[in-house]
Order: sequence, then C-alpha cells, then structure tokens
Amino acid sequence: MQRACLKLFRSSFSITFMFRFLLLFFCLYASWFCSAQNLRIGIAPTKKYLRVKFSNASAPYLVLADTAFIGTLNSTNSLEVIWIEKGKMDLVFGGVRRNGFKNVKVLATNSGQFLELSASIPQVKPRAFEGDFEITPLLDRLLVVNDVDLETYLEGVIESEGGEGQKKEYYKVQAVISRTFALKSKTKHEQEGFNLCNQVHCQAYLHKRNGSSIIDSAVLETKHQVLTGMDGAFAPTFFSANCGGETCDPSFIWNERITGLDPVLDTFCVKTKQARWIKKIDPTDWKTFFVEKYTFPVEDSISYQLLFDAPLNHRKAFFIHPGYGVPMRDIREKFDLKSSFFSVSMEENLVVLKGRGYGHGVGLCQEGAMVMAKKGFDYTQILGYYFPLFNLVIQPELSR
Repeated sequence: MQRACLKLFRSSFSITFMFRFLLLFFCLYASWFCSAQNLRIGIAPTKKYLRVKFSNASAPYLVLADTAFIGTLNSTNSLEVIWIEKGKMDLVFGGVRRNGFKNVKVLATNSGQFLELSASIPQVKPRAFEGDFEITPLLDRLLVVNDVDLETYLEGVIESEGGEGQKKEYYKVQAVISRTFALKSKTKHEQEGFNLCNQVHCQAYLHKRNGSSIIDSAVLETKHQVLTGMDGAFAPTFFSANCGGETCDPSFIWNERITGLDPVLDTFCVKTKQARWIKKIDPTDWKTFFVEKYTFPVEDSISYQLLFDAPLNHRKAFFIHPGYGVPMRDIREKFDLKSSFFSVSMEENLVVLKGRGYGHGVGLCQEGAMVMAKKGFDYTQILGYYFPLFNLVIQPELSR
C-alpha cells in the first residue's frame, strides 16, 4: 500500500515537493494536536493594508499561496503580499513576483517561533507575532489574520493592556478577565472571518510577549481559570484604564443592562495618574453642539445657566437631567474626552470640564487593580472586588 501511494505521488509531484508536502502536513497536524485552543485574530482589520511584509522569522515558516507551496521563510529572506483587487493579490518572494493569488498562508513549523509583520502601504512599523498567518484580498484591502494559541495570545494581550513592571497578582487578574473575555466574545467578528480584532474594540494585542517571565507565569498559574455567572455562562469581564473612583453602569454607555455588573465605588484608583483630567472648550462650540444636535433650550435662563455650570459627584447617564436627552457618552465622543465622568464650569471665558477616569469605566478598573496588587491583595480578592457576583472557576475542557 505504501509503495502504491509513493508511486502515485511520484507520478504527480517531484520528490522535493512530496517532502515539502509531508512536512507541511506534519506541521499542521502537530499544530492542531498540541494547541489547547486557537483564536483567529484580525490584525488591525479596519486599516487599509495594501502591501504587507513578513520578515525576520525566528525559525522556518512555510509559505503557501492557494494550493502551491512557494518556499520557506526564514531570518534571511522576506515575503511581501500586495493587494491588486478583491480576490486577487501578488507575492514577492525570493526576488520573484508571482501574480494572482486568492489566499496566502504563512505557517509556523514549531511552537514559540515568531516573525515580524509590517506594512509599506500604509506605513506601519514591524511588530512581532507568534503563530500562523492567513492573508486574504478583500474589496479594498488585505485582511491579515493571526492564528494563535489562546494562552500565547493572552501573554501578548496582558503586556499590551497592562504594560510592564506590575505585580504578578495584577497580571493574574488580567489573565483571567482577558481569557474570559476572549472566550465569551470569540464569535464577535465571525462573519468577517476571524474571532477577535487586535484593537481596543476587543482587546489590545499589539505584539507577542517580549519574554517577560512574570507575565508568562501569571498566564500559566491561572490556566483554564475564567469568571462565570450562576448559570455557568462566561462573565462580561469589561475593563478600562481608570474608573475615576466609581465604575460605570453599563446602561450609561451601551443602553443595556448587564446582569451582575453593578457600579462599584473604587477607592484604590483615585490618586493614580489617570484619575483626573481637565479640558477647556470654547463656549460657542459648546453651546452650538447642544443646540444643533439636541435643541437644548438656551432661551430658558435656568437651562442656559446649567449648561455652563453642572457639578457632578457621581456617574450618570445624562447630562444635567434625563429630560434634556443628552447622553454623557455623546459629549465624550464629540469633544474627544477621556471619560464621560465630568463636571462643567466657566473659568476665564472658557468652558472647563474637570473629569475623572480614563475609558468607559465599566467592570474592572486597571489602575485600581494595580494598586490593590501593590497593597498585597491576591488576584482572587481583586476579582471579587470588581466582579462580586461572578465565580472564579476552572474549566479543564479548554485544554481539549
């Protein structure tokens, strides 16, 4: 039987191609067998990549275009992929340009290896990623997808979201909530051909981990750990940089109540670097926004006064009063504010917004969690503080 199969292969392919085919099959099988769970991550999918480059591979990668084996990518060569039109792209590999492909795969031959991804149109500096890659020509851009193991992905997320120099207990917190978020949201971009994007729309995943042993340990020590509700469903583990001393009711941001995510008064973040901010705005611009978009009754003297003098001690959904119908989140978006938690006053003929926090404020406050870790709280206590109505559980089936 083996001789018959070998004879069949020889009649169709060269010995060299057969070897490469078997090598590719082995790599794909090994990747599938060893991986606990993989995610497909869209790399800046809204950016109009027209020409991307793969280079500086730490170990050999196999390059396939449609059904053809193109070659091996290593530390001494590079691969460029060029968008031509929907369903068509060209490759430049080994100094040779090849035309008219619909799909390109760049496949790792070992776990832990990485390469650099960059772009010349538009200009994007190189960033290193682990895992495999798939490139597809869409209507007006290239879609680049990174197929990566969940735990490897988390190491990159934690460093991108939390930075370096934090306590391990904080990184363990971030590992649990980011793992939970990824698993809960893995169908978020399913219709677009990937699970999650690498931007803050999902979770920041800007590059592979940079060899931080403390982050690697945090991910390993919390492996399979997630937050769930009483029904066993994954918890909505939202997080933002700083809540300004009070986490936000999700309905204030997304017009939707989320069971279990009640506001928490946070005393840990109030003295951190992003707890306070100030922005000054021209009064004409301020008034024009309210009048043109919401027909704010500036002819009413009391309303006019409140427009320029609105203290705020606690978060709320609407500016001044719900009756005016002006969501705080809309003001944040219009004036590019750090948060929707701010008071308004007039100082030196300018509208002065004195704000608190950075980000939407829902769920975990990252800077608050960092302070808690520095004060000696362990990761289970920190998770319990921000997500008191959810349970920390181990789900070994994630390894299947």
